[in-house]
Amino acid sequence: MMQKDEIETKREIEKAFGFEYVDTIKPVSDVVLEKVIKRVKRKRFPLFNKKHNKWINSLYGEAVRLKKEAPYVIKKVNPLIGVGVFAKKNIAELSFIGEYAGELRARKRKDSLNDYVFGYMVGFFSTPWVIDAEKRGNFTRFINHSFDPNISSRGVVVDGVYHVIFFANRSIKKGEQLTYDYGPTYWRARPYPQNL
Repeated sequence: MMQKDEIETKREIEKAFGFEYVDTIKPVSDVVLEKVIKRVKRKRFPLFNKKHNKWINSLYGEAVRLKKEAPYVIKKVNPLIGVGVFAKKNIAELSFIGEYAGELRARKRKDSLNDYVFGYMVGFFSTPWVIDAEKRGNFTRFINHSFDPNISSRGVVVDGVYHVIFFANRSIKKGEQLTYDYGPTYWRARPYPQNL
């Protein structure tokens, strides 16, 4: 699998892990994209959610549009966990980390067995779709679980499409592993996580 101790370019990631690197969600069809946009428009969010999305969009919308990524490196954690994402530079609190990228497709029963599936929720509401980063994704698919994570996720509507983004929930030092709390439902079909 991994030949180098540290991997940081998109091409190196594709070669080392055998998946297509994409910067944003890629709907499996135009029909899925149309349905997503229609659902986002149709949702009548409470006033708080509209204000919240406006704030999140003003903070992170441009980073989503430009497909920005925090400075990172992928390296081995240990034989049990495999690899993780580490900060290449100091990252300030609330900094944009990246978008959870992959194929936007219909939810399937066996998704609980796929470690690279992220729930796709418009606001607080579940949808019939997921983001699957198994065959197409980016560095965020390597972010490991922690009960005391240093990054959080939010959904943001940018140009009519809902995106799942990660941001630093505190200052992160150079060399520190980026971690996220995937929550109890993620672990139902998987071995309970080792805390980082």
